Amino acid sequence: MSSSQAAPLRLAIIGGGVSGLSSAFYLQRQAQPGDRPLQVEIYERKSSLGGNADTVVVDQGDFVDAGGAATAFLRWADLGVNDVNLATYTEFKTVLEQIGYLDNLKPLQDTTSYFNASGALALTDDAALRDGVTDPLFSLDRADGGQLAPLIKVVHQSALNLVDQISPQYTVGQFFGDCVAKPYPMLNAAATQLHIAIDWADPALPARLGQVRDVIYYPRIAAMYFTDDRGPELLPLQSPFQYYRLQEGGVTPDRRYFEHGAQKWLEALAAYVVGGSNELVRVRIHTESEVAVQAHPGYATVQQGGREPERFDLCVMAAHADDTLALLSFGASMAQWATQVRSMLSQVNYTQGYAVCHTYAGLMPQNRNIWRTYNVLQRAPDAPSFPYRMSYVCNLHQNDPVNPEYARAGLPQFFVSLVSTLSEIPFDTMLDRVQESSRVPPHLFNALPRATQRQLNGEPLRTGYRAAADAIPHLADKAWTVFKHNVLDASCIAAQAQIYDFNQANADQLAAGQQPACALLFGGGWTVGAGLQEQCLRQSKAIAGWILPALRGALTRPQTPAANGAAAAA
Repeated sequence: MSSSQAAPLRLAIIGGGVSGLSSAFYLQRQAQPGDRPLQVEIYERKSSLGGNADTVVVDQGDFVDAGGAATAFLRWADLGVNDVNLATYTEFKTVLEQIGYLDNLKPLQDTTSYFNASGALALTDDAALRDGVTDPLFSLDRADGGQLAPLIKVVHQSALNLVDQISPQYTVGQFFGDCVAKPYPMLNAAATQLHIAIDWADPALPARLGQVRDVIYYPRIAAMYFTDDRGPELLPLQSPFQYYRLQEGGVTPDRRYFEHGAQKWLEALAAYVVGGSNELVRVRIHTESEVAVQAHPGYATVQQGGREPERFDLCVMAAHADDTLALLSFGASMAQWATQVRSMLSQVNYTQGYAVCHTYAGLMPQNRNIWRTYNVLQRAPDAPSFPYRMSYVCNLHQNDPVNPEYARAGLPQFFVSLVSTLSEIPFDTMLDRVQESSRVPPHLFNALPRATQRQLNGEPLRTGYRAAADAIPHLADKAWTVFKHNVLDASCIAAQAQIYDFNQANADQLAAGQQPACALLFGGGWTVGAGLQEQCLRQSKAIAGWILPALRGALTRPQTPAANGAAAAA
């Protein structure tokens, strides 16, 4: 019997975010005629697709025209995941081209303001400024007599040069301490590489390096979603600078936002894989599906509610590590695998913050002329580590194409801020989450993600991770969501290496025509790097490459639970 005549290989994917959907996409794109048929079932516990993706419509009060008529002024806003750099997200760009969605990503203004609450410090990076006022007094390029900006470039290149040479135990704090203590040996090679002259004998150089650390890098790193809540000093240097390397890539950025919300592209990807189902690869997506997964020798079962468990040849766990631990169990004779998998996953820690849509200027620079797309609030010298903040001006970041007269820098201005507690935003400045479709003009309603449309129609959907904190009655109707992400600390980096080895060992088994004893593969942002969408896609492409050999020959079942070489590492 040929591969194409064999019974379908059954694959379960747990998680309907970027990683789960794109795993199905790559399998569908790369399967070939003559392969064994593949049946893919994707399970998502929420009603909507995407982890931190959450798109809302907000109410900014009434717009009064020249005749005195008042109409509600509504805008959409992305909470959580919201932009990408197409200059470096090459895999992401290719996928968007293939599903016909690339034109729906629109350019944003890539500018940054660094400031403190007292107003004593304010610097702007205006390289991409198109809307707004350039004031030389606040220009980063002119700071400290023009000496700060080139020093930043040298420090940045020095850190990038170290990324592949250091262990996860070498921290951001150690790196900057070494730069301040011994500038020449730490930075000379990078300065030579960049053809930047540095006066190594300048007595002000250590203090200037301290300014590079405290004014620029600590705020930037602490505002990254994967930072340890103890502050940037304890984060491995690898974490932010691998992120920088992928985000910047030594090229001019091409930053884009998701027109009408990040969930739109995920819905387009889901429609593409479901619509492309055929006799070779069939994909079905199950939302609102709370499942329990159990690993057995050579297969896995997935149980929804009180239904009978379904048997699968392979299972891709594309949910967060903590969620995976909660829903994954191991059958008889699988104790060795249970120990190994739980050990790997328990090393991944998570942090939780909030993304809030508001009009509170207290989190913005005192001088409105230096409001930029990204605004990084720094801590006071005596404050604890965590309270750095990131706020972006939605008018610069998410240009609303259905309200062209208010696009880009137009008024009224409003913000999305990432904060550690909701109490940091005054209640009366939080914008309302519109929940009645009758209030939304048809041209806006029709352009929104389906999940947002359903909310506007009164459905109590679980979007983002907000459901865990919805017990705050007086804030229930406000535009905020829970933002959850793994901490990219040394233990997470170690877990990622172990997960790679686990996946690769199972891939080797599949390539040899053998069914892995523990029929699991792990995907998702937490399994690789900083979890950027580009990294999620690359991991999903690898997962497809690991599974595809199983479609090109008959799999032999394992003789013992330890048949997979990965068990030796348990």
